[in-house]
Amino acid sequence: MTLTLSVHPKLSLKKPTKANPLPHLVFFADSEGTLLGNVADDHAKRAEQLIAKSGFKGELGAAVSDHALDTDGVSITVMGAGKLDKLAGNIQKLGKATYKTLKNQRSAAICWGDVICQKHFSQFVLALLNANYRFDRHFSKKSDADALQTVQLINTKDSLADYEAALALTEATFKGQSFARDLANEAPNVLNPSTLAKEAKKLAKAYGDKLEVSVLGEKEMTKLGMGCFMSVSQGSDQEGKLIVIEYFGKTKKTKKAKLASPIALVGKGITFDTGGISLKPGAGMDEMKFDMGGAAAMLGATKAICEAGIEIDLVTVIAAAENMPSGKATRPGDIVTAMNGTSVEILNTDAEGRLVLCDALCYVQDNYQPRTIIDAATLTGACVIALGSVRSAVYSNDEDTLFALEAAGEYTNDLLWQMPLDDDYAAQLKSNFADLQNIGGREGGSITAACFLKHFIKEGQAWAHLDIAGTASLSGADKGATGRPVPMLVQFLKSQAV
Repeated sequence: MTLTLSVHPKLSLKKPTKANPLPHLVFFADSEGTLLGNVADDHAKRAEQLIAKSGFKGELGAAVSDHALDTDGVSITVMGAGKLDKLAGNIQKLGKATYKTLKNQRSAAICWGDVICQKHFSQFVLALLNANYRFDRHFSKKSDADALQTVQLINTKDSLADYEAALALTEATFKGQSFARDLANEAPNVLNPSTLAKEAKKLAKAYGDKLEVSVLGEKEMTKLGMGCFMSVSQGSDQEGKLIVIEYFGKTKKTKKAKLASPIALVGKGITFDTGGISLKPGAGMDEMKFDMGGAAAMLGATKAICEAGIEIDLVTVIAAAENMPSGKATRPGDIVTAMNGTSVEILNTDAEGRLVLCDALCYVQDNYQPRTIIDAATLTGACVIALGSVRSAVYSNDEDTLFALEAAGEYTNDLLWQMPLDDDYAAQLKSNFADLQNIGGREGGSITAACFLKHFIKEGQAWAHLDIAGTASLSGADKGATGRPVPMLVQFLKSQAV
């Protein structure tokens, strides 16, 4: 279902009709029982009375409702926002809780008044929309859709135009994030490298005036010398693909047009990772369909940028392959050569993401002149141990890129944590038989993986690597793709549109 949102400077209730019933009103109260927002309205007085009569404590995510059976037909809910000094950090949790409370209402008006700025407004709205996300295409019987169809957002802290712009960008971000989640949640017998290429071509059809898509197969990649990529792909019956998407957001698209100093997004697209000959344990292997979370995020960010119409030149490169064991699969001890001539001794075939990425990084540098490169990959279990599912790891050789990514993460609450790139870690990649080995041992596993990628970045090229192994998907009862770090990437790209 589609949830339609609009933003308004004041609450205005029109005479209800069958097609447009009165909205369910939502107010917020802090842990002191104080109504938030300075909303000057008779219904706000009702909300205050409801708080007083019910003894509502305003705990985060709690709710108390008055369905107006004896009044004017307008029902209201007061949502608990918790401690006011913690509101900024809890705004996404509150958005999710608000949707859960409202999902059985047909329409709603959420009265924030002057409480939240555009930053927290955007976080709240994105959480509200994400709570509406479903991936149910494979169920034989679909669950009933939620009743909620329209939401008015009443905000007065900043100008209406500012909120409308924030809402438009948030809705574009949600479309991109949902696209990323759909791709990553898809079953691996349905989604393979060729399917990813088809999805990219669908984007080109949808946004043809801005996008150009090309796809390299294994013959082309072999000819280009992408031995590292092919060492991963060769074990599968599914052909590997290098998918290249050019977004002409600033440069006018013509037959001869070339992107001028684009930002480059590079995504790891291992559509299923068995580990290859270095086979993974069976427990939890089904979640290896999420190993293309980096590719999904980059495709999602690209879709969001198209939706928002951000004026920036962008090239997105997806390294799509399936890592399978077979008679053709790479063995531990094999030595292969990357596109830039670096020889790599493969000690563990389960450290495959860095192998497809290194050739993709070489390709984007040889064919474009990017002002910065951002790669994203569900690269290492070590990153999950280090940072869990709260923050993604960021490694960078460029302070401007690093600071801009961190600022975007703070703005969207899609958080990052800077990790080191010391040369002493890179020493763990020394091989007795080749220029590099593809693993550096148990110590600092996420760091040595980043150091491996750094080897393929040319001198003077700005670059950042995002290890999203802990944030791209969740396990347990909430198993599924999160679509991170699409929100952060969209905000970052918007900040770079100069």
